[in-house]
Amino acid sequence: MEEIKIGIIGFDTSHVPAFTRLLNDENDPNHVPGGKVVAGYPSFSPDLESSYSRVEGYKKELVEKWNIKIVSSIKELLKEVDAVLLESVDGRRHLKEATPVIKSGKPLFIDKPLAASYKDAKKIVELARKHNCPVFSSSSLRFDYNISRVKKDTELGSVIGCDAFSAASLDPTNPGLFWYGIHGVEILYTFMGTGCKNLFSKYTEGAHFVIGEWEDGRIGTIRGTRKGSHSYGARVFGEKKVEQVTYSTEVPFYAQLLKEIIPFFQTGKSPVPLEETLEIMQFMQAALLSEKKGKEVLLSSVR
Repeated sequence: MEEIKIGIIGFDTSHVPAFTRLLNDENDPNHVPGGKVVAGYPSFSPDLESSYSRVEGYKKELVEKWNIKIVSSIKELLKEVDAVLLESVDGRRHLKEATPVIKSGKPLFIDKPLAASYKDAKKIVELARKHNCPVFSSSSLRFDYNISRVKKDTELGSVIGCDAFSAASLDPTNPGLFWYGIHGVEILYTFMGTGCKNLFSKYTEGAHFVIGEWEDGRIGTIRGTRKGSHSYGARVFGEKKVEQVTYSTEVPFYAQLLKEIIPFFQTGKSPVPLEETLEIMQFMQAALLSEKKGKEVLLSSVR
């Protein structure tokens, strides 16, 4: 199969040099074959320090180390590539930056979060369906080696509950769990699947705690930490046994994610249905609403 020419939108996250190295360096021990980054549009958010402070350094690295072509617009990028990684760290930009790619029909991976609000996420999904464009979005933690191992463990039996945990640092531009707590939400949904009907979210300076009830009566929780030690994983309650899992420090989860992205670019088939990603966005928006109201809310109340 012919190697896929990949373009990157957004040069303001560490994922950009990491993904480029894993795809372009055939000598890297965790190299992922099938595609190479060839061009990039180095967009950033001028009102977000963690965005604008990174872009020049990453652009310099990609040009000098990997000979990536820098373009001045998404329109120009689309002329150079077969598929796109939308890596902008700021979810507020995702709808605007995804729109021309979706209209082109070229496969698009949108790094977490799909958007910084449920409203924008719905618009992205509607556009993808209208233009029949393959779109895939996920946290890399979903495909972590250890988490995937437990997910596939037939000895676990049906999952009857899950307590997920992750870091959950905050940024007002991407509120609540949208900024970093999405890692924990993605882990929760990896094991529980869709079908959460209501939730209650408790927020303090040092932590987030969300308890969700699924349509079939199962309970899932997320603990997001902002103080003390941080890790990523879950306690998974199965019909046959209980598993405690934390992410692998030996097998890079970025490489595991790219092993899903390349086949997606080749086939147009996402390993995570857009319906599930959209419910994750609805879950996080509902958590914000619950914190505001101080009570349990229905996911269906978020529109």
